[in-house]
Amino acid sequence: MFKYFRVNEYSLRNLAESNLFLNHHSSFNDPFECRCEILSGFPSLEVESPRLINILNAWGFERADDEVVRENYDDYVEGLESSEPNIEYYIDNARIGCFSKRQDNLLMWAHYADGLRGFCLEFDSQKLIPPDQDAKIYEVLYENEPAIIDASVMAVLHDQWGYHNDAFFETQALAKYRGEGRNYELSLYEAGVKDASYRLGEIYQKMLATKPVQWSYEEELRLIDFAPRTGQSGTLMFYPGSAIKSVIFGEKMTRDHQQLVQDILHAKALVVPIKKAVRGDGNFNIHIVDFK
Repeated sequence: MFKYFRVNEYSLRNLAESNLFLNHHSSFNDPFECRCEILSGFPSLEVESPRLINILNAWGFERADDEVVRENYDDYVEGLESSEPNIEYYIDNARIGCFSKRQDNLLMWAHYADGLRGFCLEFDSQKLIPPDQDAKIYEVLYENEPAIIDASVMAVLHDQWGYHNDAFFETQALAKYRGEGRNYELSLYEAGVKDASYRLGEIYQKMLATKPVQWSYEEELRLIDFAPRTGQSGTLMFYPGSAIKSVIFGEKMTRDHQQLVQDILHAKALVVPIKKAVRGDGNFNIHIVDFK
């Protein structure tokens, strides 16, 4: 994953201190950033709808006429009504760092790296986020319409995650105490945890990483930090120096700026490949070559 920079005081300082700046969505240039339709309140079981089916699927059922569903739905959702998450809080709380999938994106070099006068860092996504950081990387979805986020579905998925997670550890402890093998039962609970986690991840992706198709040229990846905070100011996230895989200088980057970046890498004892983004001859392509 690649992040483009202008050469300025902030980009050089953050490189020297191994920090990434994560911003509140309101600071981005897309006026539709994180704009979504929010649904809440559990629907009646008597009026079947696609939304009801989504809620039942999150609960682990397929049909509204399932006997277990008909006997337990009202009691189940009544216990979850106060557990619907505050979607606006999730959105307002998130801090976002933007990356691209490509190192040779002409418009990214033009818009975010000062017309080839800046530089680009290649990051290893597996090493970028520290273990204690409540953050995750998502691929941006490019759509024709804003995402629809259902707080009721999220409440059910959170409940299912908690149920299967608790059941897994309780069963594991009981099996150990009794000297029993309950691998099949444990695998079912583990699968339930993974399924709920995956589905919640899809919702967070739609909520915080959906953009109009007009922005698809960016081929964006997002690092989203969910740590609790107040206000709308940005934040810095420290990353290990080993997360940098390479540095790419823009063709128009001055020798002084090139030297500044090289001095920072030397001071950090980082030995990584240095490349150069150059304009193609006879075409409008950017080529990445070895820096000499």
